[in-house]
Amino acid sequence: MVRAGIVMAAGTVMAAGTAQSQQRQHAPHKVDVAQMVACKYDVPTFNDYAMALGASGEGAAALGLTRIKDTPNPFMHEYQLAAPIDVLGWRTQRVAVASGALLAVLDQVKPQDVAQRLGIEEALRDDDFKYMAMRVAHHTQEKVGSNTLNTVISHEVSTVITHPGQVLVGCSYRVNTY
Repeated sequence: MVRAGIVMAAGTVMAAGTAQSQQRQHAPHKVDVAQMVACKYDVPTFNDYAMALGASGEGAAALGLTRIKDTPNPFMHEYQLAAPIDVLGWRTQRVAVASGALLAVLDQVKPQDVAQRLGIEEALRDDDFKYMAMRVAHHTQEKVGSNTLNTVISHEVSTVITHPGQVLVGCSYRVNTY
């Protein structure tokens, strides 16, 4: 809940002219994972991809992924890619899906270096236990009837205690209504 508030607050202060345009891909099996991690797609494309993947990864093979079983973090599903991808100059063959985000798993890099390459100047948290940084790539607010749709697509960099020596970097795709 706090994280969604941070993302929403960061999105509301973003200047409209700095937003990146997102593309729509109607066929989940044609999604370029490196582009999804880089925040190049829109929220419906991410949602279609996540639905095709399935709650337990049953659709992974059709998307060119292999589910990694028995991973230490119950809040993430990890997958092996059929071929490595380039993420900000680092190569990986592993991604994770967690809470509306597709994240590349990078080995033996510093999260601060990853954030710097993304142009993130200040971390939300940087201590011995956790690193967390984000930058809004796209933000819109749209009035639909009596509700407002708040769409925030953000670059994210983090560490988790279950993955020592690894950095998660990718994109969060969120839509909130209020």
